Order: sequence, then C-alpha cells, then structure tokens
Amino acid sequence: MALSAQKPATEPVVWGLLSGNTSCVIFAEGHKTNFRFYGIAATTKTVGKLTFVEAQNYTFDQKEVLETQEAMNSLMQTAYKDHVKFVKIPEKYTPELLEKARKSCKSEAQ
Repeated sequence: MALSAQKPATEPVVWGLLSGNTSCVIFAEGHKTNFRFYGIAATTKTVGKLTFVEAQNYTFDQKEVLETQEAMNSLMQTAYKDHVKFVKIPEKYTPELLEKARKSCKSEAQ
C-alpha cells in the first residue's frame, strides 16, 4: 500500500481557461531548491517550479515559472486575457502522460 501512495499522478492537472480556450501550454511540475551560505550558517529553500514543455497555438517565452502566488496569479490573468488552458504533468513524465496532456488541451467544443 505504501508504494501506491508514492506513485506520480497519472492524470494531467488542468487549470486556466477550462472551456473556450484557443491555445494551451503544457508544463512539467518539479521543485527548485535554493542554497545560501551565510558565513557559518546555511539555508535551503524549496519552491515548486513549472518547466515549459510545449505550447499549442501560443507563444510562451518563459522556460521556467516558480510556483509563487504572484506567478500563479499572473498565469491566471494570462489565461483569461489570451484564452489559454494550462496543463501540468510530473517532471518525470512518460510519453503516454504527455499524450494525455495534449488531449487535455483540446477544447470541449472541438
């Protein structure tokens, strides 16, 4: 039972403009750790990150987006302004999961 709890997500997570979208961006979700050394002390900070995988009918200029509240708000504003659906999959995804993400990009009207 413990092994099933550690399995990566098998379905893409969709957010942004869920219907009526004209474009789509697929991200791989991972983590970024920052290490800082202050003389005799060291700190680490881990934050979620979204790495650009591909886009359909859209130009997305950022290679990586940190999952901060400000960045997520900005993505939501972009989604509504540009009619974009966002899809995220785990950082270590399979070709099958990427294909599911691509299918998730299709608008219900299509």
